[in-house]
Amino acid sequence: MELAYSKEVKIKDLTDGSQIIALLNYLYVLLSVKKDNQLNEIEESVLNGVIVSSFKNWTINEIKHAFRMAIDGTLDIDLYQKLDSITFGKVMKKYNTFKREKIKNFKTIGMKKAEEIVTDSEKTAIQEEFYTKCILPYIKTRKTAKEPIIDWATYSIFQYFWKKGDIKINDKDKIKYSQEADKLYTKSIKKRRFKGERVDLNEMLSHRNKIMYSSCIALHDKVVDLDIYKSE
Repeated sequence: MELAYSKEVKIKDLTDGSQIIALLNYLYVLLSVKKDNQLNEIEESVLNGVIVSSFKNWTINEIKHAFRMAIDGTLDIDLYQKLDSITFGKVMKKYNTFKREKIKNFKTIGMKKAEEIVTDSEKTAIQEEFYTKCILPYIKTRKTAKEPIIDWATYSIFQYFWKKGDIKINDKDKIKYSQEADKLYTKSIKKRRFKGERVDLNEMLSHRNKIMYSSCIALHDKVVDLDIYKSE
């Protein structure tokens, strides 16, 4: 968990305050905070100050992860449809305790498990589970999907087919899917803005997310030619 965010930019190193605004908009949606219950400018300014001063060594994505864990019950904390400095502090305190315990367990047990050799039968079992729980459901959904499904799970499915050589991407494809990624991302930004999120319409798609977007679009386009798609 520590390593997952270690290479990302921490709050204290952000050069653009719009990323914190985008974080708050994300949390509003995650917590289902109605527009009328969202913070006013003064309250939002206070929360921004708390984040920058007290949580400066965290990353945007780790804060999002903390709140997702709070939402699904992992952190054992009561949440309501509100977002303020108190709620923010409670979630991050719970998450920090959870994180420290995980790191402690990893150091005492995890390193030993990581060194264990995975047998061929275990590899086969993992591949079969991925095929059953991820690939087949995607194929079924793709048959009626009008637009590409954009998320990291779908990116993993693309990687599966690409590494097997079932899906091939040439230079022309890279340009095409890169351009489509930009268009789809812009469309999603406008949609979020329409729903009331305070997002910058000129916000650029990061390199990492662009790869994910492009891969998901490529999968949506090319999977229809695979035997697995035709047989299901």
